[in-house]
Amino acid sequence: MSNEYRSRQERRQAAENGKQPVPKRKKKFPFFKAILAFIVIMFIIGTISVGVIMAKAPKLDPDKLKTPLSSQIYDKDGKMVTSLFSEQNRVKAGIKDIPPNVRDAFVAVEDVRFYKHHGVDVRRIFGAALANVTGGFGSQGGSTITQQVVKNTILTNQKSLTRKIQEAYLAIKLEKKYSKEQILEMYLNKIYFGHNVYGIGTAAKTYFDVDRLDQLTLPQTALLAGLPKAPSNYDPLVHPEAAEKRRNVVLGQMEKYGYITKAEADKAKATPVTKGLHKGSLQETRIHEAYLQQVIKDIHKMDGMKNVDVFADGLKIYTNMDTKAQEATEDVLQNASFLKNENKKLQSGIAIVDTKTGSIRAIGSGREENLMSAYYASGNQRQPGSTIKPILDYGPAIDHFKWNTGHILKDSPITINGSTIHNFNDEEFGEVSMRQALVKSENTPAVRTFMEVGEDKAVDFANKLGININSAPPAYAIGGFQKGITPLNLAGAYAAFGNEGVYNAPTTIRKIEFPNGDVVKPDTKPVKAMNDFTAYMITDMLKGVMKSGGTGAMANVPGLNLAGKTGTTNLPKEFRDANGIPKSATNDAWMAGYTPSYSAAVWTGYNSKKDKEGVHYLDTNQRNYSKLIFKEVMSRLNHDGSDFKKPNSVVDVTLEKGTNKKAGEFTPDDEKTNELFVRGTEPNEVSDKYAQPASIEGLKAEYNKKKNAIDVKWNYKGNDKTVYKVTASVDGTQAAEQTIKDKSFTVPNAEAGKTYSFQVTAINSETNKESPPAQTSVTVPGEQPPAQTTPPDQNNPGDHQNQGGNEDQGGNQNQDQGDQNQNQGGENNQPDQGGNQQGGTEQPNTTEPQNPQGPEGNQNGQGNGQGNGNNQNQRQQQRQNDQQFPDLPDLNQ
Repeated sequence: MSNEYRSRQERRQAAENGKQPVPKRKKKFPFFKAILAFIVIMFIIGTISVGVIMAKAPKLDPDKLKTPLSSQIYDKDGKMVTSLFSEQNRVKAGIKDIPPNVRDAFVAVEDVRFYKHHGVDVRRIFGAALANVTGGFGSQGGSTITQQVVKNTILTNQKSLTRKIQEAYLAIKLEKKYSKEQILEMYLNKIYFGHNVYGIGTAAKTYFDVDRLDQLTLPQTALLAGLPKAPSNYDPLVHPEAAEKRRNVVLGQMEKYGYITKAEADKAKATPVTKGLHKGSLQETRIHEAYLQQVIKDIHKMDGMKNVDVFADGLKIYTNMDTKAQEATEDVLQNASFLKNENKKLQSGIAIVDTKTGSIRAIGSGREENLMSAYYASGNQRQPGSTIKPILDYGPAIDHFKWNTGHILKDSPITINGSTIHNFNDEEFGEVSMRQALVKSENTPAVRTFMEVGEDKAVDFANKLGININSAPPAYAIGGFQKGITPLNLAGAYAAFGNEGVYNAPTTIRKIEFPNGDVVKPDTKPVKAMNDFTAYMITDMLKGVMKSGGTGAMANVPGLNLAGKTGTTNLPKEFRDANGIPKSATNDAWMAGYTPSYSAAVWTGYNSKKDKEGVHYLDTNQRNYSKLIFKEVMSRLNHDGSDFKKPNSVVDVTLEKGTNKKAGEFTPDDEKTNELFVRGTEPNEVSDKYAQPASIEGLKAEYNKKKNAIDVKWNYKGNDKTVYKVTASVDGTQAAEQTIKDKSFTVPNAEAGKTYSFQVTAINSETNKESPPAQTSVTVPGEQPPAQTTPPDQNNPGDHQNQGGNEDQGGNQNQDQGDQNQNQGGENNQPDQGGNQQGGTEQPNTTEPQNPQGPEGNQNGQGNGQGNGNNQNQRQQQRQNDQQFPDLPDLNQ
């Protein structure tokens, strides 16, 4: 301690002598002062910021306070289509026309301290949470009625700190300028009640067909007061249970704050929520209403847009609507000849998207009263049937295993978990290619493919295509979904197959512009859902579905490069048996397909299988409606005419049917099939099933002087399926062509000095493939007899010679025609077996069966020669040649 003291003293002395300055002790700044300074600074910054925000707030425009600012709809080309709100049919209600119980109902549930605050209710902000717990969820909101007027007229529903500050500021200004009655009147004439209805007067007329608000009953008033919070969710026609719960919350609030007694509340709660509803007046009348309904759904799904008033916030909504496609869709559903006289309960939903971008081009939904709704296109989830096979079965198999389109699959009933799955028509083909299985929509190969792929891979593949499922039992492989999908889901998924495997989530929205200039766009990003080879190979097989013999041939549009798939679901067996319904009865009928320009999906069916009118199902004729609708709509669209581009990852290979081997050189054309392979997986092995037969060996023709005959023989290493085609000629003139089973034959009555030529070809009678021909010839010793100089006996047709010229002029001149006529006689052509010809008819040989005679009495090739050529010289030459080989075996034996 002493040392430390001395050290300090020394430093002080040194400082006094000018050697070192004396350090000053630092003063401590209290911590609480630092916090206070920070708060003051932040308050100053906050005040300045709030001041700037309030300074930028819009003015209280009296015109906007009177009428909602309608949102505008534009199509894909930027052309304005329609407005979402129309003042034309609006019923305005002055505050004097609004009875106390109507005012009380809205004040009780929306702003119970309305008459006490000055636009902003700080106490309400903290009390809203407690009120929602004690009075039921939704019993009280956070904003005052005055703030809601500002939000619904001057500002928007976007959630942001800036908007909230401006809303509070303008609400206070509004309270200073207008009375409570005026503000309440503004509110009740502006709020949205669903079904394109604004204002309490219009709502009363629309929902209950009353002209004066004092005609509303207490339950009806409470129902209307509950709607503005969420008009779609509490729609009494679509969601009656939710509407009733919301109505009862309003009644509870009215009782709580003394507007009605408990007895009145209980009596109103016991009233059916649908009592007095005027259903007919709720139909929409806007142009392209089904598409607009989808626009509203898509906006509410966008980030930050959930609470935006789509109708009255003055938005400019730029959509993906293809006006021509939308008009065509609506026209087909309303005016197609095959639908005009159908059961009104038969419904259909259509969704059309751009194949490359996923942009929703058209929405067609429902018939009759459902025509103006998007429900059947994007809300009605139904079992997809066989349209799911490319998504859950064959798509993942190609993507993960690189199967080729000719991959062989077993086609026979398969039993899984005690249930046996059959094909629709109970046929089975033993083995089929993947292409055949998809084109013919066979069930059992699809299930086997799914089982080999595995549930996890199949589910993952489907999810990447917007088909959101968590699990997939084997029944899903053929469309037996528990929940189902919508036409919009399916059209979006199929578009990815036509877009090189890239999936774009379907949307109607391009961008939204707010009155203040802000722009919001949908957050959609392309997803690489599969390999490009998978997309192309599925597409190539689905093009086959649309051709003759495929299940989608009825939906094909000539001239379009169209790929597609059909799908149907059957009514449960127990339901059919209980109601006497035939097995062919269908519950759902689908047609989905795409070109490089458009992808579309159509569903047709009934909402319920049975109701008070009886049993509903699609018969054999009705199950084709989806195909007919698809064809009619697709034929009216502006396709770009291009075809799907084959990627470099895919190669064509000609296979031998029923194998994964390349077709051989001699494989018959009808046994070949062109299939697609992922590059690098194509086969090297060539099938030898149809190899060319071996060559004839040792063909020899020898003259037998003793028998005055020519013996012909040869060797061949064939099997019992081998036959031999023999062609013989004399001095270059073809005489006969026969098919025999033996490897030898004899030609009797050989003529001296003539050369006999023979050609023998081995034929596999099973494959019809021929060996290379072998040839030989022999010249009979001696000289030819002199030519006949005496005139022929005119009464003996067998003695006729070439008349009108020498041999070259008569015989050879007609040789080609004679050969042709002889061949036209088919396999029954045969030379004369030695019988004499009398009067143009041929006597049957006693040891050979008689061949049928033609109308002229000619036999087979000879008869055809006469019938076609009618040339006497040719017939005589043929008879002479036939007589040279009377012992050639008969083809018919």
